[in-house]
This record gives sequence, structure tokens and C-alpha cells, in this order.
Amino acid sequence: MTKIPALSGQPVLCHCMNVFPGTTPQAKLTALCGCLTEVKNRLPGFANRPFPVGLWLDAATAATLRRDDDAWEAWASQLRAAGFEAVTANAFPYGRFHDEPVKTSVYHPDWTCPERRDYTIAVADLLANLLPPNTIGSISTLPAGYRRHFPAAGEKPMLANILTVAEHLAKIYQQTGKIIRLGFEMEPDCLWEDPAEFADFYQRRLRFHEYAGFLGVCYDTCHQELLGHQPGAGLNLLIDQDIPITKIQLSAAIRAPSLAAQQFLCQNFQDSVYLHQTRLIRNHTVIQAWEDLPLPNDLASQADTDGEWRCHFHVPIFLDNLTGGLMAANAELKAVLAAVRKTPSLCPTLEIETYSYNVLPEFLQCESLADCLVKEAQFAQAQIDAPQ
Repeated sequence: MTKIPALSGQPVLCHCMNVFPGTTPQAKLTALCGCLTEVKNRLPGFANRPFPVGLWLDAATAATLRRDDDAWEAWASQLRAAGFEAVTANAFPYGRFHDEPVKTSVYHPDWTCPERRDYTIAVADLLANLLPPNTIGSISTLPAGYRRHFPAAGEKPMLANILTVAEHLAKIYQQTGKIIRLGFEMEPDCLWEDPAEFADFYQRRLRFHEYAGFLGVCYDTCHQELLGHQPGAGLNLLIDQDIPITKIQLSAAIRAPSLAAQQFLCQNFQDSVYLHQTRLIRNHTVIQAWEDLPLPNDLASQADTDGEWRCHFHVPIFLDNLTGGLMAANAELKAVLAAVRKTPSLCPTLEIETYSYNVLPEFLQCESLADCLVKEAQFAQAQIDAPQ
């Protein structure tokens, strides 16, 4: 079994670039040289050192850069010249992720498909070229596939594709010394939505494989809120079972603790782009589940005042009380940051992910996206630096 060096030092805090809509190499650079440069300049400590970012390279962009060495070298050089370094990558959204309906298409192709395997390998090759020395990199990906769409006989081809990627990551390590690990990002209504579900698969199918050390979990705090568990319980389960935490995505969901808040949520947070899985939770247990946020006209039959709704809608992580009786579901986020504060070597990368900023109601948006990203970074860093 390939031995992965133990983690040490403080985790790297960065933003995920999937908040930016572009799906061309130039569009990615425009985001870096525009909004993220403003963020970099407004945060302390980066005048003389690179600013870490979490890349989102869709499949078309990754393929374009990977097959053209000259284009890739020019692109990577511009990224470095602008003062950035890539410490992780998001390979979950395969295609367009903004400005048009995404909904369940974000889960396709799933891990039974060779397209998902090849896309992930392409992203790994590009990240390996950008990863700074002495950094453990990661790639986040979907948790197998959307449960309702996943084929009954899907585990065998899925496992083969996953292990092919793991072997490729091992080859990158052997050839370059760069460590990149693949993390499956558990999400509501997917094959693995609960840490226990992925842990079962990991112990059955991956634990004793030669390249198991290159596989683990991308732990998204918003997604965990919808399970209703005690804050931090999912993370503790993974730690207890010795499953690698490859990356933690810092995000917050929405709580609607009253009928009035549920009505406000349904009236003001509908959008045609993303799925907003919604759960009724009572005593840390999911009582009812919806694949998407109910429409206002359906609320009369869906409302329940004995419990609270939690909605998969990524809101800026510095928010607490929203409006209309809504609150940020951020207990998981704070519990995880407390765990990182206690054990900094728990995870190498903390990635702020508020991709849904552009579909937020205006009353929750900041003066600019850059303003939001700065406030999120300041909030996260303050949580990390807080006294024990």
C-alpha cells in the first residue's frame, strides 16, 4: 500500500472558484485578475506571497488546457504572475454551472461513466503542475451519483473508475512527489449523503486497496446540516474510522424554524439554476425530505410547525440571522472549525464555497462579490484563530 506522509502544519484557507461562471480558460483568468485580485489585495499577508485558490476547471476547460502544452504553459504562467497558487480543485460540476438550469444535471456524468474518470484525471494532471511545494492537494468530486438516477448495477463500473483515478494519483506522486487526494463530497439525495454511507463503502471496497491513501472525503458543512445530526458528528465518525479528510468545504445552509419563515423561504429563494434540497428536521432526525425547495403554492400541504426546515442553499458564511425569520444553519461549520482549531493537522485545505451567491436574493448580497469573499475569509480566519 502506498504510504502517504502524515499531515503537519496549519490548513490552507482559500475560496472555491466555482462562484465564477466562466467555462473557458480566459474566463478563469478574468476572474483571477479581477475579483480575486481585489480580494487578495484587501486581505492582509499576501503582498509578498501567493494567494491560494481552489480551482474549478469544467471538463471543456480542462480538456482544452491539457491537450495544448503551449496554451497550458501560458495560462499557468499568467496565474502565477497574477500572484495566485492552486492548492485544490473542484471537479464536481462537469459542465456549465451558472446562468442556466443545472438542477440534477450537476450529477452527470456519474462515477459509472468513463467521462467522469477521464475528467478527474485531466484535472489531476493540471493541478499537479500548479501545486506548490510541500502542499497536499485535493480534488473534490460528486458522491458517486444522484441516488434516483444511479444504475442498479452501478457499483462495479464505479469502483473500477475510482480505482483507475487512484492509481493515476499514485503515479503522479511517484513521478513528481506531489500528493493529490480525491475526496467524495457527500450531498443530499446522492448515493452517499451521510458519512456513514460513504464509510461503509470505504471499508468494504477501498480500505485495503494499494491506493486507498489517495481516496477520502471532501466534507461540506452545508450538506451535513441537512442530515440533522449533532454538529460535528459526521466528522467524528470519519475520524474514528480513519477515513482521510481530503478537504473541508466551509458553507452554510438556511434554517426556517417557523411557518412564517418557511413561507418567506418559499417565496423569496426560488431559482431555476440549482437544486435546493429541503428537509424537515425534528430532534436531530429527518422527518420529511423534498428534492427541491417547495413552491409557495404547495406550502399549505408541506408546512409543519413542529420542527424546522433546513434548505441546501449556500449563504455567505459570515451571516447568522438572515431576514423573514430565517437563520443561517451554521452549527456544523462552527463545530468543524473548532475541531480544526484544536487539531490543525486534521485537514490540509479549508475551502470557502458559496457558489450560489449570484442567485441569492438581493437583500442577502453584499455591495460586490469581492466584498462578500473578503468578509467570508475574515470570518473563517477569525474562527480558526479564536482562543481554545
